[in-house]
Amino acid sequence: MVREPQVLFIQLSMGWDEDEQLFLEDVVALNQQQIQWRVICIKGSPIHEQLLQFGQNKILLLERQPRTFFDQDLRKSMSDQILAGSNVIHVLESDWLGSILPWLFRFREIPVVVSEGPKVKKRWTHWFQSFFYVRVDAMLVPTLSLKRRIQAMRPVLDKKIRVIHPGLDLTIFNPEHFDFTVLRKKWGIEPNYYLVGMLASPEYKKAQGTFIKAAASFLRNEELARRTKFIIVGFNQEGNEDLIELINQFHLQDQIILAPEEDSIPKVLGTLDVFVMPSNKAIFGLQAIEALAMGTPILCAYGPDSSEWIGSSQSGLLMRSGDSFDLQRKLRMILEDPEELKVMGRRAANHARDFYDRNKRTSRLLEIYERVLKRRAL
Repeated sequence: MVREPQVLFIQLSMGWDEDEQLFLEDVVALNQQQIQWRVICIKGSPIHEQLLQFGQNKILLLERQPRTFFDQDLRKSMSDQILAGSNVIHVLESDWLGSILPWLFRFREIPVVVSEGPKVKKRWTHWFQSFFYVRVDAMLVPTLSLKRRIQAMRPVLDKKIRVIHPGLDLTIFNPEHFDFTVLRKKWGIEPNYYLVGMLASPEYKKAQGTFIKAAASFLRNEELARRTKFIIVGFNQEGNEDLIELINQFHLQDQIILAPEEDSIPKVLGTLDVFVMPSNKAIFGLQAIEALAMGTPILCAYGPDSSEWIGSSQSGLLMRSGDSFDLQRKLRMILEDPEELKVMGRRAANHARDFYDRNKRTSRLLEIYERVLKRRAL
């Protein structure tokens, strides 16, 4: 008889990026499925604050990030939870495996699942690397290209790597549920204009500069300028004086809208005609995936995983990261054929439904838990 999974997550990050957000969405989905779970995390971390919505009894706090090898506090916390009934250990990022795997050889019936993100680097070159990794039952990655990179870096895990795409709640990211004329009116965009946009982020300030320079070059064409507007949503005037000066330098005050943050990201993405990601610093590319789900073609920088968002779906184009000339050139290619732009949007939404459905991701995750539990029980 296969045991019901009772998952102990080990999430020791102090950040709040795409990988942490994806983890929280997994927890929400498992909670809705009434799967038993608890999380070891760092006191005061963003993850700690987000998990408080589920009650303190679901959270096990460490006062500090553990050592990367043989941390006694982490060992005790794990052991206590295993003895209390946790039967699957799910580690978020492999940085901490040196303080997790050594203690688990005494609990041979407990499977270990590891989630690895695109930030992975080749590490652990010690002679005992293969010995420790034998204790891993499955490694989960968000893209096929990442799977190939890890296979090259860690051949001992070759047959244990599983691709689980990021998932979206497609009842929320559904273009049929929104009236996209509302934001266009708010931003002063006439119906016959193309709207090209990106989301602001302090981490991608250079990308916003690339976007502005590309707009300047693109709008030199008078015909294109008469039917295209650019927008940066979530733009904060304070601290971005250099970007405002750049807009003034190119005399783009009437062509580039600097809009404040909106409550509904799906509505923003669906209102755009083209969504731009000029930097390859995006991790899982969740913004790109969200835009696809809203039926918006994307123009994003080449990166290790971006061809998986665009290539197979034919719902956008790739550009050289940080290259404003290539951005404006590819944008012209997208906008020169209005009918193809509409087809791209339909392909984008279909691609998202096929590959990035939250329910499919949750089912796949539960399937892996059940499989590793069954294997350990033999």
